[in-house]
Amino acid sequence: LGAANQLSLTLGMFVVNLAGSYGTVVEFQGQSFCNWRGLAFVGMALAAGLATMVCFPESPRWLAQHGRSDEAKAALRKLRVGETAAEEAELDAARTESSASSSSSGPRPYRLCECKRSLVIATGLFFFLQFSGINAVMMYATDICAQAGMENAELSVALILIAKLALGLASCALVESFGRRRLLQVSGLTMCLAHLGLAYHYASQSAPPALALASLSLFVSGFSVGVGPVPWVILGEIFPVEVAGSASAIVTAVGWTCSFVVCMGFRYLQSEVGIAHAFVLFAAICFACLVFVTALVPETKGRSREEILS
Repeated sequence: LGAANQLSLTLGMFVVNLAGSYGTVVEFQGQSFCNWRGLAFVGMALAAGLATMVCFPESPRWLAQHGRSDEAKAALRKLRVGETAAEEAELDAARTESSASSSSSGPRPYRLCECKRSLVIATGLFFFLQFSGINAVMMYATDICAQAGMENAELSVALILIAKLALGLASCALVESFGRRRLLQVSGLTMCLAHLGLAYHYASQSAPPALALASLSLFVSGFSVGVGPVPWVILGEIFPVEVAGSASAIVTAVGWTCSFVVCMGFRYLQSEVGIAHAFVLFAAICFACLVFVTALVPETKGRSREEILS
């Protein structure tokens, strides 16, 4: 389920790309443009739909940990289909554990300042998720394809997004089959090679357009099976329950701040150092991601939260 977050992002990008390229196109002075105002209003209406979240039940585990056992079981029954006896027993255990922790005789609950290693790992993964260049590449994919000499840049980008969507679906299964750490390592190496391929294409005047398309596809493939979904999975596994909410908020904020920096800075890199050197920089960052994962990130597949934290 953690990998489904990246899948949702990819689906949204795919729909917006189709709408911007084919659904909201207007003609002006003999040229075609995306009607971005109409697209923005559609996005605003969809965002307003988040107000329906007030109708959803609160997290059963959170309710149980705060001593609201009956509400927790009622929320669980709304979220599940079928028998919930086993999960209700887990909620009772969570309530008992919370009561023991709050008493003077129980173990002291974790504090965020005691989870420095987990914070470093999670923040680092989300840094590399964004500084791998994924949002810069996808936002400017049409320009990149056009500069690479492809005849139909919009169609090329649509095909790449379809591949990204399919691989996002596959990653939901791969993350449990191959393990988190291995997928991150393969992903970092693949993205590094893809960026080097793009850098070579732009540095060489004679490289065929197919090299750019192949490198873009390789990059998207590597990202979609590893660095894209796996950080979201690990984020939910390496923090104690007591601080998971605060830690997730901090790490997610860092991630989207990095996304803003990359998207705003990519154009500057293009103009100041050239697009080939920009891709070399992204390749170096992806290689650093490989080193970071190998040195610091533990394998969490098949391990309980207590085993991971120990």
